[in-house]
Amino acid sequence: ARGWWVELTQYAPQVCQAGGNQQQGDCMKTLTRHPARYTDALLPIFAQIVPTYSRGLDPFGGTGKIFEIEKYVEGVEIECVEIEPEWADYDNRITVGDALALPWGDGYFDWICTSPTYGNRMADHHEARDCSKRNTYRHALNRPLHPANAGQLQYGTEYQKLHRSAWAEAWRVLRPGGLFVLNIKDHIRRGERVNVTQFHEEALRSVGFTWLGSEQVKCPGNRFGQNGGARIEYETVAWFQKPERK
Repeated sequence: ARGWWVELTQYAPQVCQAGGNQQQGDCMKTLTRHPARYTDALLPIFAQIVPTYSRGLDPFGGTGKIFEIEKYVEGVEIECVEIEPEWADYDNRITVGDALALPWGDGYFDWICTSPTYGNRMADHHEARDCSKRNTYRHALNRPLHPANAGQLQYGTEYQKLHRSAWAEAWRVLRPGGLFVLNIKDHIRRGERVNVTQFHEEALRSVGFTWLGSEQVKCPGNRFGQNGGARIEYETVAWFQKPERK
């Protein structure tokens, strides 16, 4: 049996505060802002891909916004995994866990829909020495991230390694014929485009997924930092299929 859920819960101190909105025994638990939740414009697109009366998963689940697909698609059962307990507190259906070690058997899900971190400056985790605005995972939590959190990885070798492992694990828990829906976005670094989308699409193909289609969705982005005026104006939704057994 894996013991990762015990380790993960050590990263979430309980905060009791009047006016919070999650009841925990005799006190209220304050919810921690997440800096990168799904844009609402993406949900109807996900819903067009996800089949009715099916079982789905978001392995990089954040605050559980994936559950809103239930408003659009009849009969779906959704599981959601988030590595940081403070963000899992948003919904008691969220499993605190690691996308690289999912607690479900082979072929359990009909679909997976997820948005990995983009490997951009939101991965910064240094302590700011000035009063400039920071919109990062580290600063939103106001503590170091869990060591296995992809949110602290800038795009590069370690980022690629972690996500190749995550997509192999996603392949394992997805049934043959199941769908994989990816939401991702490129970014600008030192004035040049970083092709994060291309990496993920190629990584999914290398695992064995078949690319079915993609759509660009105009979404707002951060306007802070060195490249604040040079943002990619859209996110990509791409969908793939795990081939049926021959």
